Amino acid sequence: MDNISKMEMANALFNKPYIKTEKKFFGFKTNVTYTKTNSPVVGICLEFSPTEGQKVQTIVGAPSNDLVAAIQRIGHPKTSDNGNFRLNLCYSQDREFAALQLQHFSGFEYHNVGGIRFVEGDEAHKLLAVFVK
Repeated sequence: MDNISKMEMANALFNKPYIKTEKKFFGFKTNVTYTKTNSPVVGICLEFSPTEGQKVQTIVGAPSNDLVAAIQRIGHPKTSDNGNFRLNLCYSQDREFAALQLQHFSGFEYHNVGGIRFVEGDEAHKLLAVFVK
């Protein structure tokens, strides 16, 4: 698991009204909680090859009403050890909430592809089923 407070989307995530942060261990550790269900939030970074990254981009950018069709059409993208695309993913352990931010590597650094997508409930379950086992 990655340190959520070091992710680029940390400030946007921490400013959501349904997210609570609590500093622990003399301020070195930040506990993040999804307050609607009192579930801890964890973060991971997944990397994808250029081909698989395009699939991730399509899924993450799909509108809510087309999400299931996009996932069925594209399938589950496979991660790689070192890829051109990075998906920063924060989610509650009960899978009722997720925040996704896709980045593409170019010019020796990662650049955001679109904005941060915040999802809750059924939509979060559908997206997390693709990326989290």
